[in-house]
Amino acid sequence: MLAAVWKGGIGVYVGLNVLFLAVLGIGIAVGAPADPRIVYLLLLFALCSSPVIDIDGLNGRYSLLAIFMGVYFLFYGMEDLTNLFNGISSGGATGTLTPTEVVILVGGAVLALGYRCAVNLGGPGAPSRRVNDWAMRPTIRVGLMLWVIGILATYYWYFFVVTDKTLQGTAGISRLSEYTTTGLVLAEMLQPVGFLLLVRAWRSTRSKLLFILVMAMLAIQVVFGFVIDIKGMALNGIVLVVVVVVLAEGKLPKAWLLGGTLFTVLAFPVFQTYRAVVTGSDEARTTVLSHLGATLDRVLAAEKSVSSAAVHPQTIFQRLSLKGSVQMIVDGTGNGVPFQHGYTLTPILEAFVPRILWSDKPDIQTGRLVNATFHVSDQLDTYISPSHLGELYWNFGWPGVVFGMLIIGAVLGCVGRLNLRQYPTVTRLLLLVITIDQLVYGFEGALANSYVVWLRSVGAIGLLHVLFARVPRTPGSAAGAPDAVGEVRATSPAGQFPNLMT
Repeated sequence: MLAAVWKGGIGVYVGLNVLFLAVLGIGIAVGAPADPRIVYLLLLFALCSSPVIDIDGLNGRYSLLAIFMGVYFLFYGMEDLTNLFNGISSGGATGTLTPTEVVILVGGAVLALGYRCAVNLGGPGAPSRRVNDWAMRPTIRVGLMLWVIGILATYYWYFFVVTDKTLQGTAGISRLSEYTTTGLVLAEMLQPVGFLLLVRAWRSTRSKLLFILVMAMLAIQVVFGFVIDIKGMALNGIVLVVVVVVLAEGKLPKAWLLGGTLFTVLAFPVFQTYRAVVTGSDEARTTVLSHLGATLDRVLAAEKSVSSAAVHPQTIFQRLSLKGSVQMIVDGTGNGVPFQHGYTLTPILEAFVPRILWSDKPDIQTGRLVNATFHVSDQLDTYISPSHLGELYWNFGWPGVVFGMLIIGAVLGCVGRLNLRQYPTVTRLLLLVITIDQLVYGFEGALANSYVVWLRSVGAIGLLHVLFARVPRTPGSAAGAPDAVGEVRATSPAGQFPNLMT
């Protein structure tokens, strides 16, 4: 029995941590920094790799926890790891844990505990006799309609309303009515949903026409993301393809992962140079779009000089790192900076009250409030990401970290219970993807913003499910008819997705 356990998740877990220890040893030998965060990095990696012990497939119940913990390490450990190899000081006492590092470790451990409790609450659950899923034609038609509406709303918003990220650039919002503003914001949220539906349709049918359509949409999103200076939009398409394949098919799309990695490595410096060369000027986005080739040539010509300057754009790991903002909050809160006592979290309670019905609805811009409170920058429009962890500490201190992260873990665990290995339906896929986008990757931003968007999206997904999901009548769709024991089993045409068969 012990041998079986060892060959399972625990063996993989131990192997990963031994390998990581070897990596740290190489980093010490190569970089030799004054304060290597060895103890912290070892503990953080041990925590973030722990989901492999219970992992039950790439699209199983623990896959969401594994994704979250991977992102958690990127946010709070990757910069220290790269600093180790580069010989850069991380600002901590050698061999000891800083208060910030203790907050990060305890917060992650409590979240994992909450997730595991939620996943195992009540056992695996009885199989459903009715699994509704979308038919292929509605999936394609609705997906295309939502994407077109979303991309047009994005174009109008960023090219004619919010022309840049300064206070002056966002002044166009005040010229819109409450109805128009709400409508545009909601319409923008439809774009990734439409793209995901079409990716799902392409992967289910393997249609060459749908593949061409998906690639064309991906190219448009990259161009838009470049011009409006939002890296997430440019990369979001590739991420969604990878997520759909992993969650719906339980496989790793190696070619897409390699392509996404190369795109990130090659495109990130270009986006950073664009921000330094073009975004700070008065050049209109419509002009940039109409002279895209010339703008790209100018950015590529300036990339080397910008990256080698004394004050140069952040690297991708510096950009992703949230440890500095959490350290600022932990060190300052209670030492001259007052606790918020839940003030920045109040928008969650108002999530389903649209501004068109409440014209005086409070607008709490947490990122700018962090900047002003902790005196990070003199520019009022600067946004400092607190991360959900930092914001919980800023509001309630240690009780916020413990109970807040426990609740977040339980929410993620409830979503993780969705059985995509056996029932890879469109609705379940949408719920998991919006959770990854808003609650996992969105963990870096303001907590209320992420959960308000997530709650509204869950409501919208529920409405779409009522409108378009039906019980499949014939084999060959994402979910088949009940079998002899009353369990609905995943089926697909021509043996497609064999890993989903049980």
